Amino acid sequence: TGKLLAREKEGIAPDVFHACWSSPSLASVEGKERLFYCGGNGMLYSFEPLEKDASQGSVQTLKKLWQYDPDPGAPKKDIHAYSQNRQEGPSVVHGMPVVVEGRLYMAGGGDTWWGKNESWLQCVDAAKGTKLWSLPLGKHVMSTPAVSGDLLFIADTDRFVRCVNAKTGRELWQHETQGDYWASPLVADGRVYLGSRRGDFWVFAATAEKKVLFQTNFGTPITATVCAANGVLYVATMTDLFAIARQ
Repeated sequence: TGKLLAREKEGIAPDVFHACWSSPSLASVEGKERLFYCGGNGMLYSFEPLEKDASQGSVQTLKKLWQYDPDPGAPKKDIHAYSQNRQEGPSVVHGMPVVVEGRLYMAGGGDTWWGKNESWLQCVDAAKGTKLWSLPLGKHVMSTPAVSGDLLFIADTDRFVRCVNAKTGRELWQHETQGDYWASPLVADGRVYLGSRRGDFWVFAATAEKKVLFQTNFGTPITATVCAANGVLYVATMTDLFAIARQ
């Protein structure tokens, strides 16, 4: 029906450094559905979703289960004094939190336009909200991690594509390219697909050893994540939409 049933009341808004970029995720953790959200204040939250029959009465408040600070050393007050500060400032998260087998993966760091030149990839226990590991990335990161089995793939604005052991956080390989990435990698059919702001399009093998399978350039920036469905790969550039299929 579109009726508003519930909202968070954690006081996020006054501490939003630039904007709320991240989309929420819903996942089953230890047999229970949980809602995860990376706020514009740089904090990760876990909420308890409403019961399915909770559709009557006034707007309810989502119950917070835990919150996690991925950058505890960052300033938490008077945050807008750090606008245009490339050395110090709050962290933000642009991509979605991804939950696989009880582990939550998130990538964030200084705001791409306003903030510090520092970013990271972290893994958090989705049930407890405690850090399992952290890996430094480039100056900024916009992507959502893609997880396939024990492998995680991520790209950053320093033009690197990385493969990481999802359980330990150990980097298995990296590939330096000529374009920065706002899009997220897509894993499908044993391959990693990714487009850059330079217009480059890459296909890697989704393996622990680096294998570049294909590379081309679309001639215009790619900022959207590609989509695969029914044997067709869809690539949206800044000017065109391509549908690519095997003949």
